[in-house]
Amino acid sequence: MPYAVVLYFNKPSEKFIRDIWSNLSENGIPSEIHHVGIRPHITLAIYDELTCQPCDSELSRFAPQTAHLHLDCTHLGVFTQPEKVLFLAPTPTRELIDFHAHIHSLLDHQTRGPWELYQPGQWVPHCTLALDLDQVKLDQAMSVCGNIELPVKLHATQIGVVEFLPVTEMVHFDLKEI
Repeated sequence: MPYAVVLYFNKPSEKFIRDIWSNLSENGIPSEIHHVGIRPHITLAIYDELTCQPCDSELSRFAPQTAHLHLDCTHLGVFTQPEKVLFLAPTPTRELIDFHAHIHSLLDHQTRGPWELYQPGQWVPHCTLALDLDQVKLDQAMSVCGNIELPVKLHATQIGVVEFLPVTEMVHFDLKEI
C-alpha cells in the first residue's frame, strides 16, 4: 500500500474544511475524501514504499525545529486527470515550496516509488474538497463553493504519514509554534 506525507491543520482550519465537506454532501455532492477517515490536509508526497522507522525518526527531529505554516488559500482549482477533483489552493510561497522540497530531500533514502505529481517542480499544493466527480457534480460543487470568501487563511501545525487505502495514520508530529 502507498504512503502519503501530509500537512495537517489546527482545529479552526480543520473545522473550516470539514464544514465545506459537509456543505457539499448536504447539497448532493458526495465525496470519498470525508468518508475515508483522513483529516483535512495537504499532501506533500506519496510513495509506493516507505521505511517507517527511519522516516519516523527523521520527521520527529524535523518537526519541532520547523515553524507552523500560515497559508493563504487564494483560489479554488480543479484537476481534470485522471479524475475531476475540486480543491482549495494555497498560494505557493517560497516558504511552502522550500518546506515541500526539504521533506522530499529528508525522506529520499527511506522511500521507493515516489509519485511524480508530488515531486518538487511538479507539485500543485492543494487541499481536496471533493473528488471523483463527473462534470455535473463538478459544476454543482463549484456552485456551492463559489460562496467561499477568499482568501482563506489556513494554519498547518502538524506533519504526518498515512498509509492508504484504507487510510491508517502511522504518525504525526507537531510543528514548532512561534
